Amino acid sequence: MKSLNNENLSLNISTKIYMKNRLLLESKEYLKVFKNQNCLIVLDDYIKNNKNKLNYIKKSFKFIKKKTIIFNDKFEPTFTNLKEIKKNINNKKKKYGLIIVVGGGSTIDIGKGLSVIINYNGNIEKLQGVNKFNFNTIPVITIPSIFGSGAEITPSAVFINEKKKVKGGINSELVQPKICLIDPYFSLSNDYKQQIICSFDSLVHSIESFSSTIGNNFTKQMAMLGCYYVLQGIKILKNNDLEGLNKIAEGSLYSIISLLHSEQNITGASSYQLALYFGYKHAHCGASFLHKSIELTSSKNSKFLKELLLFLKNKKIINRPVASDLVKLLKKIKKTFKISDIKLNEKEIKFLVPKIKNMKMLDFSPFKYSKNDISYFLKNE
Repeated sequence: MKSLNNENLSLNISTKIYMKNRLLLESKEYLKVFKNQNCLIVLDDYIKNNKNKLNYIKKSFKFIKKKTIIFNDKFEPTFTNLKEIKKNINNKKKKYGLIIVVGGGSTIDIGKGLSVIINYNGNIEKLQGVNKFNFNTIPVITIPSIFGSGAEITPSAVFINEKKKVKGGINSELVQPKICLIDPYFSLSNDYKQQIICSFDSLVHSIESFSSTIGNNFTKQMAMLGCYYVLQGIKILKNNDLEGLNKIAEGSLYSIISLLHSEQNITGASSYQLALYFGYKHAHCGASFLHKSIELTSSKNSKFLKELLLFLKNKKIINRPVASDLVKLLKKIKKTFKISDIKLNEKEIKFLVPKIKNMKMLDFSPFKYSKNDISYFLKNE
């Protein structure tokens, strides 16, 4: 939980997390209490056409006798998407006692959302916000196929309300996954470009939460570890992809734990609006603009990121404990993996500035953002 009531420390990490290469092949040991449940398995759509990964999933959950598999192809999901999926599921007239979700952040949010609404007949848009319901949900098991969003352990399922033009979460401890199984072996790939883009999401969580005004020593330690492990994982990914994925997965957990007890700022705020109004994917927004956040924050006061930069220098991630070295590294990573930045025109920037300025998460930034600051941030030369 975020320390919004001036607590010195407030921890909320109830998901049981297990990480090991080829862990899914041992999932029976972790999920044996659910083996007799009627299970809904929600998979990322790409798995449908990947025979090896699909067979790996089927083999891993062979012990669950009663199961239905569906595939999700929605990114930045809307409540309309969620209602359509619910309708298709309810047409099967089955009562589910467990939901297993395998995929990235959007698919995991779909799974968590379904856990709330499958047996709910009210207006699901009204569930958006904090603690808007108190009925029991279907237990959720999360298995991230890509690392960065942290959705696998958060008490939130994020959706776009198209009518109100709001992107936000169904936020409740009742949404928190019961168990998270992390199997880096399952995430092995011939192309890690998308993994690197998602890793930037984790870096936004760690770097921006580090300087939040509601952070504390715990969040700062988690943020530093998250940033280090993700960057170290990216560094070794091409030479030792399994070890690299393990580090990125671990770093992503530290980063989201920091964020859960702190807050992100300008990059996070902008990502919501860019997804809502222009359809950009959340992680790509982070990859495109994080370097601008670092430049802007350090230009206001070099002390905001000083401890983090010194930590990265001591860990030999950057050569000097200065913001420009970290920015240089991030740009090098994007060039290596051929990740292009989002470029906005003047009209789009003018439209976005007031909407970003009104985002509540900016209330916990290390300094007050002016319209000129936000405009500068959005200009990717």
